[in-house]
Amino acid sequence: MMAKREFVQQAYAAASRSSERSGMPAMVTVAQAALESNWGKSRLSQEAHNYFGIKAHGSHERIRMSTHECEAGKTVAVKAEFAKYGSLADCIECRDAILLRGAVYAGARESRGDEAGFIREMAKRWATDPRYAEKLQAMLVEVKGILENI
Repeated sequence: MMAKREFVQQAYAAASRSSERSGMPAMVTVAQAALESNWGKSRLSQEAHNYFGIKAHGSHERIRMSTHECEAGKTVAVKAEFAKYGSLADCIECRDAILLRGAVYAGARESRGDEAGFIREMAKRWATDPRYAEKLQAMLVEVKGILENI
């Protein structure tokens, strides 16, 4: 298991490389990966290098797991097919591509220069948790604190 500091170092290196091409805010990418994967400790990140809860589509290699979704204000357990990746970097590149291509993420793309605005816009569609933006913003503060001390 990776320590938070090690996770942030690895994720920031990969997110920075992807951000050079995508323009997505690298610090938000790291915070989202930490939040979604519990600092790289989740079963999905360990077994599938999927750090964002990205669902599998088309012929993408996949892994079936239980997850929790918010439906009509209630948290429910569901089975879902998640995408499998070869590495953290591959997963980050796919996540950035989804944000670049998806019509539902137009608002996030327009807010790339403003981390808080980007988080608010992306969170509207990325997760079913109504507190997702708030949780991601708090994680961003923690990740920045860790990065400042590296």
